[in-house]
Amino acid sequence: MKLGLYGGTFDPIHIAHLILAERVRESLNLDKLLFIPCAVPPHKGGRAVSPAHHRLAMLQMAIHDNKFFDASDIEIERGGVSYTVDTLEELSQKYSLERDDLFLIVGADNLLEIDTWKNPRRIISLSQLVAVGRPDFRIDKGKVPFDFIKIDAPLLQISSSNIRQMVREGKSIKYLVTPQVEQYIFRHHLYKNQN
Repeated sequence: MKLGLYGGTFDPIHIAHLILAERVRESLNLDKLLFIPCAVPPHKGGRAVSPAHHRLAMLQMAIHDNKFFDASDIEIERGGVSYTVDTLEELSQKYSLERDDLFLIVGADNLLEIDTWKNPRRIISLSQLVAVGRPDFRIDKGKVPFDFIKIDAPLLQISSSNIRQMVREGKSIKYLVTPQVEQYIFRHHLYKNQN
């Protein structure tokens, strides 16, 4: 089985996340792509994050119609700060996967920060890194001292932080998130008083 892992805060998940994930899944012919919302993000600088149950619910709604996508609450259940290496260890054992069958999807900008992550050498030994370009960042292979797979995807200027700000300002988020996620955000009054 070829398994892709796409971790993040997903606060909220938006269409750029979904487009990127589908492009990676198709390009690598993945059998399954797991979206993994973190419990406590280690690199968010103390920003308040919506409760995990809301982020997981929105994620499940957004991916429900793609048979190749699934959501995992592994980091939420583990609790505490979510470290990629711990998740890779657990999932590689759970699914009996070798490095060649486990693909860690990261934004291109994160490639240059992996040395700041917990146990980066172990991350690289457990999985193949898949780097996807971002609108404001291009991948320069000469600046990255390890192998990675580069995937080109449509570079959309959409971010969760902008969506949260738009909700606070009473602006429309239609077409930035799926209709189900949009309804969920307003039904649960998410982001109205959050930065």
